[in-house]
Amino acid sequence: MSKSSSKKHYMSNDELKAEILKCKESRVVSDKLGEMFFKIVENISRSFYWENKDDGDDCKANALYDLCKNFWKYEPETGSAFAFCTQIAYFGIAGEKRILYPKKYEGTISLTCIDDDGNNFEMYNL
Repeated sequence: MSKSSSKKHYMSNDELKAEILKCKESRVVSDKLGEMFFKIVENISRSFYWENKDDGDDCKANALYDLCKNFWKYEPETGSAFAFCTQIAYFGIAGEKRILYPKKYEGTISLTCIDDDGNNFEMYNL
C-alpha cells in the first residue's frame, strides 16, 4: 500500500453527510457536527499565514459561523458533503482575512467613508 492510501483520514465524507442530513431537518447543529466543522476549519486554516494569532482565531470563528449558518443548504445529489463544507470554511477564513488585511495598491489613494450607522467602507481607490 502506498503511504497516502494507508493514511487515516480525520473524517469520512459518509459520516459528515449523515450528520448534516440528520441535523438539516431541525436546522440545529449537533455537538458532533460542530466538532466536525471545527476539525475542517482547523485543517484549512493551516494553509493561511497569520501575522497575529488573534486574527487567525477571528478568521476561524467566521468560518465556523458560516458553516453553522449554511450547512442546511447542502443537497446530497449535488456532490460531496466534505467538498461543500471545506469550500464554505475556506471562503469564511479568506473573506475575514481580506477584511482584516485589505489589499492596498501601490500608488493609489483610498477614500474611506462613514455610512449613516458609523461604519467605515472604502468608496474609491484612486
